[in-house]
Amino acid sequence: MPNWDRDVWLLLASRGVRSIAGGALGVITGLYLYYYLHLSLTAVGIFFGVGAFTAPLMSLLFGRLGDRYSRKAILLLTLSFLPIATAILLLTNYYPLLLLAAALGGFGTAGALASGSVGAVAAPVQTAILADKTEGLDRSMVYAVFNLVSGVSSAIGALLANLSYREAFYIALTLSAVSFFIVLPIRDGRVVRSNRRVDDPGGNAKAETVVRRDLAYIRRFAVVGVLNGTAQGLVTPFLPIIFRQVLHVSNGVVGDIFFIGGVAAALASLTAPYFSRVLGLRDAIILPRVISTAALILIPFSTSLSIAVITYIIYVMFRVSSLAPQQALMMELVGRGNRSTVTGVNQAARLLPSAAATTSSGVMLDYLPIPVPFSIAFVINVLNIILYRKYFPNPRPLHGGVTVME
Repeated sequence: MPNWDRDVWLLLASRGVRSIAGGALGVITGLYLYYYLHLSLTAVGIFFGVGAFTAPLMSLLFGRLGDRYSRKAILLLTLSFLPIATAILLLTNYYPLLLLAAALGGFGTAGALASGSVGAVAAPVQTAILADKTEGLDRSMVYAVFNLVSGVSSAIGALLANLSYREAFYIALTLSAVSFFIVLPIRDGRVVRSNRRVDDPGGNAKAETVVRRDLAYIRRFAVVGVLNGTAQGLVTPFLPIIFRQVLHVSNGVVGDIFFIGGVAAALASLTAPYFSRVLGLRDAIILPRVISTAALILIPFSTSLSIAVITYIIYVMFRVSSLAPQQALMMELVGRGNRSTVTGVNQAARLLPSAAATTSSGVMLDYLPIPVPFSIAFVINVLNIILYRKYFPNPRPLHGGVTVME
């Protein structure tokens, strides 16, 4: 077993348990709203849009608070939101309260179905805590293991679609609450308030230069986040409904599709450390996204179950395999004192436009052919890939936590 700090294992356990809940909620929530509560796709789109709109605002707020105050306290606060949101879904069908649940739970956040990341408000602080506790390690490997556990757990959660809606919601409520209690024993590390990068080899970089460099990278991650969120928001929250409509299958079959995709994506995430070392962190993001973007445009044209499963597996595998190098790239390029901030900004930049995209996509799917939002997402993803190539250097992580900047 890796020689990791005890707190890293607790964070990993919390992530895994929470991702089972996230995987279940990512599949059944849209189906529940559309087929059980009989909301229109426009109303479902508004629900997801509210979740995608409020999550970035809270990510910005709590990401910054995590850099200024206690990261552990902020993490516990954000982890409490998902069980509260799930309880609301269980207790009422009153639409304004459903929108409150969307806001607290982050339902509709881009990429949630691909990585079990429902409740994304907790992600910025969790990522920063993890980075603090893995100094000197190959973070692409650490994040890959976390994404592996998250992906497998999310896939297991998708199987809960074979149960009744209430049974699945009760299990998700219990597991999301357990994930909160698991992290209670972690130690709250000291927040570094200096602007000087801790990995500066000369140790004499001027604070003003470091601030400018960090701010430049934060802005660039915000730009690519906007494009990423818009593209994913157009299609990702609606995939369970689209599969059921196009393939005419049951909720259980839809859950099985996401289970297969989740397992495949989790296994693919193990390739991230290898490709990060061979290609560099930036190119280990670009190559998988090229492949996943090509698969994405084929999904609405998948008229048979086998083709749909294969296309979705390719999409989600390569989509998830780019997450670990993306997280590692942010942590490498931005100083320790701004890690929660850059993650929160990227999260906000990704999810705010995702809210508008998801809301508009609900209307599109009500009145336009299904391929329309997929085609728009394809074009935006291509632009996103181009900007990654333009904006960022391509550091190569080596064994022992050493990173070579190109």
